[in-house]
Amino acid sequence: MVSPSKIFSPPMDCLHCGWVLHSLPDQSCTEALIWNLYRNHISSSKFFLPLLLFPLILNWRRQTRRRLWAIVKNYLQTVSVASTVNALAYYLSCILRRLNDRFVYSCIFGIPALLASQLLWLAPTRVVQFFATGVLPSAFEAVLRQLNVGLVHSRGAQTLIFMVCSLVVLRRQQIKAYSGFWFIRPAPMPANYDKWSLGERVKQSLLELRTHLGIGLALDLINGARRKQLKKMQLKSTRFMLSCMGIYQLTQCLLANRLESKITNLLAAFLSGGAFGLVKQTPLTYMSIGVVIASQVLWQEFCEMDATHNGLLAILQRIPWALLFLPPSLAYLIHSMFIQPHVLTGLAKSFLNNTADNNVQRVYALINQPTDIVMNTVQKLPIKPFLF
Repeated sequence: MVSPSKIFSPPMDCLHCGWVLHSLPDQSCTEALIWNLYRNHISSSKFFLPLLLFPLILNWRRQTRRRLWAIVKNYLQTVSVASTVNALAYYLSCILRRLNDRFVYSCIFGIPALLASQLLWLAPTRVVQFFATGVLPSAFEAVLRQLNVGLVHSRGAQTLIFMVCSLVVLRRQQIKAYSGFWFIRPAPMPANYDKWSLGERVKQSLLELRTHLGIGLALDLINGARRKQLKKMQLKSTRFMLSCMGIYQLTQCLLANRLESKITNLLAAFLSGGAFGLVKQTPLTYMSIGVVIASQVLWQEFCEMDATHNGLLAILQRIPWALLFLPPSLAYLIHSMFIQPHVLTGLAKSFLNNTADNNVQRVYALINQPTDIVMNTVQKLPIKPFLF
């Protein structure tokens, strides 16, 4: 166990919840809940700002009042859900600390987060999908790192898996059966594409690359602004998207009149995932995102199967897997943030910190200090009641 686990052992396990979990020393548990709700909304609104800005930038020419309201509404709902879940998790941690009369393993981080995230059952579908796309890959990657499986250290295996995921997603995207997130979104190949001249194909490819160049630059610009590192912007998203699209378009250009269009599309989708081999930083993160999205696409295809005469199939299709996986995944991430932060990515840590007004970092910094310093610091603080 790492150093912060000492909070579950004497004498630190008997610390008052207000000394550890509350944002301010003069707050009761209920006052801390109200304060966290307020502060979390502010910090979450800043963290999720790209969720508002990116669709506005991407579709600014086709923007209508209805689309604008849909984007703003989705942004506000996402901020509210994230802020409320985090604030409620801290409140439940206080309740469990008081019920147990001490800090108990999992009752301060994991179980409260698991219970609080049940609010996702009441969240809109788009918000749930957004959290699933962000939380599930982070949890999947953290599990791989914790288990230290061979896949973590094999770039070749990661690349092959990502190429398969690219094939799965783009196959459905090309027939307009999937409209969710993927790293690239090629325009469907025209029916007479094989009759186009090479010059026409190259022109079409350059137009696709120009579009994805703009998208990649917008992503890197927003990310750099959020991190306040515009001068050190590395254009990671731009390079990766251009590489994927370049391989995809090159495959189509060269093989359009040699293979059937369906086979050409499948081969281009598979080979475009080979751009994964060019990723120098956080390749496991890209692979984890690919695995989760491909799994969602396959499940969507499974749910479209006719289950009229198959009762078991009908039952399986009605299971809301995203809502079942999200609460334990979020609880695992929050628990790992305190107990084994080395398995989490920078993005996961940023999400947990910035949607909770940096309370996670504050608590971690406190309990990670030497025991005598912690005891001398907190015992000077007042003991506040639960309500007011």
